[in-house]
Amino acid sequence: MSLDDPRLVELSEAAQEESPERRRLLARSLAVAVAGAVGVSVAALFANAAVTTALADSIADVAILQTAASLENLAIAVYSNALTLAPSINGTDNPFVAKFLAMTLKQHADHLQAFNSAAQSLGGQPQTDLDHTMYSTVVTPALGSLKRPADVIDLVLMVEHITAQTYAKFAAAVGEVAALKPLASIAPVEAQHAAVLRAMQALLGGGAPQLITLPPDLTALPAAAGDVGFRQNSFYPTSGARSASEGTVASVPPRASGTTS
Repeated sequence: MSLDDPRLVELSEAAQEESPERRRLLARSLAVAVAGAVGVSVAALFANAAVTTALADSIADVAILQTAASLENLAIAVYSNALTLAPSINGTDNPFVAKFLAMTLKQHADHLQAFNSAAQSLGGQPQTDLDHTMYSTVVTPALGSLKRPADVIDLVLMVEHITAQTYAKFAAAVGEVAALKPLASIAPVEAQHAAVLRAMQALLGGGAPQLITLPPDLTALPAAAGDVGFRQNSFYPTSGARSASEGTVASVPPRASGTTS
């Protein structure tokens, strides 16, 4: 068969006609492969970013929970020390005051357990120490002036104010439901403690400690005792909140939400 054979010429022309189509097919296949590889890389990038963000959120939430636990340790220390004072100083010769201080001490112990359990559920360590910054700047200066029941009430009221404001602020900052639950449920209890203490403070300040009782003698209560427990502002203040990093403990990085070890 010679090179001029019509059959060879026909085959050559057919091959030339197919070649561009094959090239286009190869190009499309290559484009699909590249797009798939890029898609996988982008998906992996976003997945890694999501895990990194979740890890950072979890670490921040653990710090908040540990600081909350340190405030509960401080409250426990303050109430425990108050209960060791003479009844003439801490006011426990009044049955209601004695019961309130003891009950509130127990509730702070329950709050401590809740915060530490939440921190551990996010991979953090429990906080067993108190907030030394607050203790040295807020509590210590007041200890030397505890001479009468009103002084003790003033101190524990200050602690309750600060814890309530701190938890209210922390609740808006956390990202994990496990951290939000104890903060959102405990903050109102601390505010309730403060409301009761304000009423007691008003009666002590008004020279009517005998009216601190349940049920109260409504006809004898001064007007201040009726509304002192109600705040005038529409939103609970947070200006007195403590720093989120104030009561943290050293720990291994917590697990990111949704990841497994």
